[in-house]
Amino acid sequence: CETCKQAVPGDCPVVYADRAGYSRQWHPACFVCCRCSEPLVDLIYFWKSGAAWCGRHYCESLRPRCAGCDEIIFSEDYQQAEGLAWHKKHFACLECETLLTGKPFALDNAGLLCTTC
Repeated sequence: CETCKQAVPGDCPVVYADRAGYSRQWHPACFVCCRCSEPLVDLIYFWKSGAAWCGRHYCESLRPRCAGCDEIIFSEDYQQAEGLAWHKKHFACLECETLLTGKPFALDNAGLLCTTC
């Protein structure tokens, strides 16, 4: 098994990933996302950089995820601050909903706040 490195008995089901080649195999429970360890045996998986990825983390490896709505940002026009990304329309004060692009703001665990709120 590629993950646990244990032998796979001949009577045990195995998982093959087409893009990994048929020389690599996994126990069904060991075929997991390289980022979150979610079991992938019954899900669509993606193969990138020699590893299996769940759909969520594969997409995040290509595009940022909005901290406001948790959706992938496909537009090239988005706001970034402190390692996070937002759709322009979601970069707004949590309390008064004022758009904060180009304005001072505070970021805490609850979200974005304008200087007034």
